[in-house]
Amino acid sequence: MSAKRLFRFGFENPLEAKRNASDGTDYESSTGIWIVSECDDDALVWGREIAEHLVIFLFDQAQIAPYSWEEAGFAHWIEQEPGVLSTASYLPTVSVGEMPDLAVLAADVSPD
Repeated sequence: MSAKRLFRFGFENPLEAKRNASDGTDYESSTGIWIVSECDDDALVWGREIAEHLVIFLFDQAQIAPYSWEEAGFAHWIEQEPGVLSTASYLPTVSVGEMPDLAVLAADVSPD
């Protein structure tokens, strides 16, 4: 049955990657996106694709060569926690196969 699922994921933005490399720290960001899908597995597969594209977008904006989000093995999941679900309504919604406006998604994770 088609339903809206919240895909959450961690990643390093360009500033975090730079600090982590130079200082030996382990800073990480996270965000999410609502994905309309037939099942959790479909949302996970498409969410991983979106995460990869978001990292490329962020690093392209910073004019830095991106890393592979998938190869880096960052945490990702379909959120089940009611408290988190109820506070995530501001995040974009897409269907499987639909790429979000990455600039909008990036605005949620851009460092000040």
